[in-house]
Amino acid sequence: MPPSTSEIISFGPFALSRSRRQLTKNGAPVRLGGRAFDLLSILVEQAGSVVSQKELLERVWPGIYVEDVSLRVRIADLRRVLEQDEEERRYLANIPGRGYSFIGEISRSTVETRAEAADPRYNLPKLHPLVVGRDETTDEVCRALKARRFLSLVGPGGIGKTTVALSAAWALLDEFKGEVCFVELSPLGQPSLLTATVASSFGLPVHTGDPIPALVDRLSGRPVLLVLDGAEHLILDAAVLAERLFVDSRDLHILVTSREALRVQGESVFLVPGLESPPDVGGLTLAEVGGFSAARLFLDRCVMAGLQRDFTDADAPTIVAICRKLGGLPLALEFAAGRAGAHGLTETGALLNTEFALRWPGRRTAPPRHQTLRAMLDWSFNLLSETERIVLRRLSVFAGRCTPAAVRHIAAHTDLWEQDVLDALNGLVAKSLVSVDASGEADRFRLLDTTRSYATTKLAKAGELDALRRRQATYYRDVLKGVGGGSRKDRDPIDIDDIRAALRWSFGKRGDEVLGAELVAHSASIWFSRALLSECHAWMSKAAEVYERHDAAARELMVILGVRGSAEMQMHGFSAESTLTWMKTLELAESLHDSLGQFSAYMSLWVGDLREAWYSKALATAERCLRASDKISHPAFRPAAEWMVGHTLHQLGRLQESQEHLNASLSCDTEEARLSFVRSTGLDRRTNLLATMANTLWMMGFAEQAQPCGESAIASARALQFELAVGEAMIWTGFNRYLSDPEIGAIEQDMVELLEHGRSRAVDSEVGFALSILGLCQARRGDFEAGRKSVSEGLGLFAKAHLESFSPIVLAHLCETTIGLGRDREAAGLMADLRARDRNPEHFCTPEILRVRALLLIAQGNQRGGEELFRDALAMARRQGALAWELKTASSAAKFLIGRGRHAEALAMLEPVYDRFTEGFETADLRTARETLSRLDRRRLPPVRS
Repeated sequence: MPPSTSEIISFGPFALSRSRRQLTKNGAPVRLGGRAFDLLSILVEQAGSVVSQKELLERVWPGIYVEDVSLRVRIADLRRVLEQDEEERRYLANIPGRGYSFIGEISRSTVETRAEAADPRYNLPKLHPLVVGRDETTDEVCRALKARRFLSLVGPGGIGKTTVALSAAWALLDEFKGEVCFVELSPLGQPSLLTATVASSFGLPVHTGDPIPALVDRLSGRPVLLVLDGAEHLILDAAVLAERLFVDSRDLHILVTSREALRVQGESVFLVPGLESPPDVGGLTLAEVGGFSAARLFLDRCVMAGLQRDFTDADAPTIVAICRKLGGLPLALEFAAGRAGAHGLTETGALLNTEFALRWPGRRTAPPRHQTLRAMLDWSFNLLSETERIVLRRLSVFAGRCTPAAVRHIAAHTDLWEQDVLDALNGLVAKSLVSVDASGEADRFRLLDTTRSYATTKLAKAGELDALRRRQATYYRDVLKGVGGGSRKDRDPIDIDDIRAALRWSFGKRGDEVLGAELVAHSASIWFSRALLSECHAWMSKAAEVYERHDAAARELMVILGVRGSAEMQMHGFSAESTLTWMKTLELAESLHDSLGQFSAYMSLWVGDLREAWYSKALATAERCLRASDKISHPAFRPAAEWMVGHTLHQLGRLQESQEHLNASLSCDTEEARLSFVRSTGLDRRTNLLATMANTLWMMGFAEQAQPCGESAIASARALQFELAVGEAMIWTGFNRYLSDPEIGAIEQDMVELLEHGRSRAVDSEVGFALSILGLCQARRGDFEAGRKSVSEGLGLFAKAHLESFSPIVLAHLCETTIGLGRDREAAGLMADLRARDRNPEHFCTPEILRVRALLLIAQGNQRGGEELFRDALAMARRQGALAWELKTASSAAKFLIGRGRHAEALAMLEPVYDRFTEGFETADLRTARETLSRLDRRRLPPVRS
């Protein structure tokens, strides 16, 4: 085989292979995201030259609008990777106003990826010249085979076992000096032919009697590799032959391909993986998708099949869906690519779920069992026992991963005992028709989508489809009812795709809508935990329509409307639609004398007032709930009511009172009560409580205590695997970091992560906050116009999401930057906008707003008015206990006084405030204050504090 070469670009301890999309450091792989790798490749490609921001954005994010800050953050990521532990060495330079340049010294070399092979002495089929994505697997197989001598490559049909075996055989041909023999077993219809066929493949004459002794003698004295391809239909005889040859021939290496292991002495099993599919995340470019082997194979075969058009980034989601649906199965990907030329990408993807896909033809020269997906699966199906066939077709109702308990419940029936089902399940796993994931606390089983489509046709022909769908919907309804107050562990067996499948059947023509409505009524946690708000709203609306037709279902309707109202509120804030939903929920709760339902309705009305920044009204509702919680024995509601009051008091700037109620909530809360609350409302009070408490600590002057509290909020949300809570924690901790951290790059890193989190889940409040803070950072860097545009977009999303809590502080800080640029008229316009949107005479950011208003008055020439506002801001901050706001105001006022030669007054104003701090001396505001005090008194030494 002719050698192929690959270019390696080296710099320092790093080596970059663009063809393999790999970066190594001292020989070890370095993890890089797709876009970061593309950036590095482009910059290295033009090393020594300046690459403009425009070119980088166009090449790395083609056809997609992204903010300039995304590029800056990715460059910062690269710097951290490349320059870690190498302070004296720099590789990337920012050329202000022009772009970026790779400034490290590079060297180029080439390496051969496959050595020249010896001529095979025995039969060894030619390897397909366009094998994709199997280099690493082939290397692993070669190493394992040399170390253990006897290796079985096991996997489902079409996974590429033969391709990997051939690749390994050709790669090892030199090492075995041409002594490699490949024996294809699939054409053998009778087990009695097996031994004779292997012997004749080595050129031995076969007469009557046992040919093994002669074969062993033939194989002695030199290393030999025997490949037995396709052993599953002769599994017993192949096992006997392979074990006998392994024991008797010390120089023989054996490589077997089969859909199940031989299970004999000396055998090591290698599970052949599918090609790597792109992740199911939004925003991937075609270049990023093409970096995954499954997509590369599919795109390559599409071109070979005659798809006459260029692929674009718009095709990326369809390609990702096809690769994932086919499980990275090379044969299935080739079949699908063959149809793309006739049907187009979108239609091909849609047809994968139909029986038509099973009949798509492959290569005419392929073995009969590989000419269609149906033929491939028929080959496996015909080797199963009758019980295994029944269980396989019943497993097809599972759209996702399922546990043994789910399989037993749905597959066992009058014709099968539960133990029969489990035995059959183990057999299907052994024969590679069912995959198993043992990474969690409970094993999970899954069919490949192609296998599921095939098995579904068998289920329909058996007349069992509707009965099994009903059993599935009933099972998941009962499971969800049982975990209402349970732990996260209890929810693990539930796969969202199975809930969707059960609901589609229930609300379909042949389904049971009442059963579907019951399932929906208990499914809130499924949608809320993944932030699937629009889907939650749609299913709840369907269930509400069903229950509205049944007068006896008022309680069920109340639950459904409550969940739908929570989804509406999370999506769009407290809109007119969500108001109507909650008022109807409250009306039902009152008619049923349901105190829990009334509490939930009032709490949701409280959330609406809070998001709209009607804090006084929200406090009245929260206090009403606190009083009502005394009459409710349910353990979830006292901590909920304390949290509601504490959070509202925080928003009003009543910090000490807020801390008291938040601590009271923590002290009486339990994990069970918290989870019950999350699943019924979609709100995680503990995450919000910890995040709010972190901000309160920061405002009170305890920045070092605030940081771990904020980190606990994020950790708590991530452990819960509840995406809405994760986003909320990221907002509050990001806000604290923005207020206290002098490193803009770190703040931007946090906000880009939040931006991607919010966009991928369509949560406007998260996107709006991230854009607002990114805009403030851009303005602080000097790019005012871009910053103002980003802030404007963020504020628009705040309004859309009915979330006004952060609008005043964002506008105040943009106004401050505008004042610093001498654009007083624009600053006045921003302040007018702020005052129009600010709905409270006093809240947690009011002292800071007064400080900025003072700066504006001074800039406009009204120095006396400015001084008065400084005093008002100081007095309010002191009354609130907001030492951090007091310091910011004192620093601004001291700067103003110094500028007018009033140094003693400045010192008297700033020094007492600074001296009240006990921690956080490396935050931006305290460093600024320390520098100011040092200038006021040259003899004053900066305090050293632990």
